[in-house]
Amino acid sequence: MLPEVIKIDDKSFPAAFDLLRREHHTCKRRWTYASWELSRIQKTNILEEITVQGHHRLAEFSRCPRSSGAPYLNRRVSEASYFPMYTQPSLPSPRRKRALLIGINYKGQRYELRGCNNDIHNLLPCLINQWGYDPTDIVQLIDDGCGPLPTRYNILLEMRRLAFYARAGDSLFFYFSGHGGQIRDLDGDEVDGYDEFICPVDYQQSGVINDDEIHEIMVKPLAAGSRLTALFDSCHSGTVLDLPYLYDSRQCKFTDGVTPDARIRKCSQAEVFCFSGCGDSEESESVVMPGQPIGGLMTFAFIHVFSRTQAIAFRSIFEQIRAFVRATLPDAKQEPQFSCSNPLDTTLPFYI
Repeated sequence: MLPEVIKIDDKSFPAAFDLLRREHHTCKRRWTYASWELSRIQKTNILEEITVQGHHRLAEFSRCPRSSGAPYLNRRVSEASYFPMYTQPSLPSPRRKRALLIGINYKGQRYELRGCNNDIHNLLPCLINQWGYDPTDIVQLIDDGCGPLPTRYNILLEMRRLAFYARAGDSLFFYFSGHGGQIRDLDGDEVDGYDEFICPVDYQQSGVINDDEIHEIMVKPLAAGSRLTALFDSCHSGTVLDLPYLYDSRQCKFTDGVTPDARIRKCSQAEVFCFSGCGDSEESESVVMPGQPIGGLMTFAFIHVFSRTQAIAFRSIFEQIRAFVRATLPDAKQEPQFSCSNPLDTTLPFYI
């Protein structure tokens, strides 16, 4: 059963929700406190879909956060040193294009979402018709009852396959739409002290997938000369691929995406780029755009910019994505992020 939809003004906010955790934490959210213990779910709130009267002239927006409610620290990261630019080819000539798309609504579960399956349906035509991906080379894991479920096992299996079959010259695309969160970092690679994770459809039974696992399975094994572009439309996803370099759009330079000690072991011989819907301590929103069903705000922004721009510098593309988010939902507390395996020249065109 879907959560009740209520109408409120733009000064209201969505309710927070909690998640099973494996160690005890105290979580300071924007509006709530909660705690987690081993094998126990403390049910203090319910997830609500909220309809907001949008400021933007285009539409009235329906929104909900894609947060797991896991703990995070809302602290400012210290400024890192400047890194030399990596110059990417002006026009990649892919040997083969392959994609893995994951959209999870968590149907029938307490914290059900409504827009993540729609995100896949919105993104798929762009991949095929505009970005040159063959439908037979696109794997979809969606909990809509029409194919393989996005279970933890299936997600990890397809991540391994995506990386294993990559060859020099290949262009890969990975997409995740669903719940995300944070848990305390245990190996010292996180600048803010917390690992990010994504939630498979069976996370309550099989557990979550953290960024260390994702990096080791899908990033580290990539062949030299291959290229992976990832898009995460989930909460707390800023550094979910554990890539060494994080782009600071305000200062137009790259800073530390991981701790300096972890930079070497988090490097990749491939070109890896990650667009994230929000920062590590932020929540990603779902919205209803004019004439379209509910979907992820970051996904709408990504499609809007990349489907209308050709051979435009990365800096301009990223600025347009962030501008779309601000214009569409001015009170959204999310800032899209970009991280990469090597700092690139932001004045050169960016291709998928």
